[in-house]
Amino acid sequence: MEIFKIWAIAGFIFLFMEIALPSMFFLPLGGAAFFSAIAAFIYPDNYWVQGLVFALFALIFFLSLRPFMRKKPSADELTGIEAKYIGQSAQVVKDIASAHTDGIGVIKIYGETWQARSCNGEEIKAGEMVKIVRNESLIMFVEKCEE
Repeated sequence: MEIFKIWAIAGFIFLFMEIALPSMFFLPLGGAAFFSAIAAFIYPDNYWVQGLVFALFALIFFLSLRPFMRKKPSADELTGIEAKYIGQSAQVVKDIASAHTDGIGVIKIYGETWQARSCNGEEIKAGEMVKIVRNESLIMFVEKCEE
């Protein structure tokens, strides 16, 4: 098998690994392998050139993709449950903290139902409004709304 085909196969393997494990680590290696395949097509017997091209393009791709790899959402950019539910009011659908439910009730917010517990253990009856304080897994912790 010709060496440029091996480089191309390595490039595809790196890209498939990036798809399977999205870490932005294998993407630069895949791109560098494709450029090494071009170098291998032009210089099939010169392995130093192929290795140098791979190292050079891997470094270039790592440095150019680094801002995307390091980007983390700031504290101001809340997403998911924190942004959508925490601090919002919800209606109790099933009593919270009653003896027959082990303290877990049900609330409804945005047309969705969630399991809920009272933060301080007080009983909250169905129909009352509560404020979502925090969540743990799929359980919302709530407190009665001040009226």
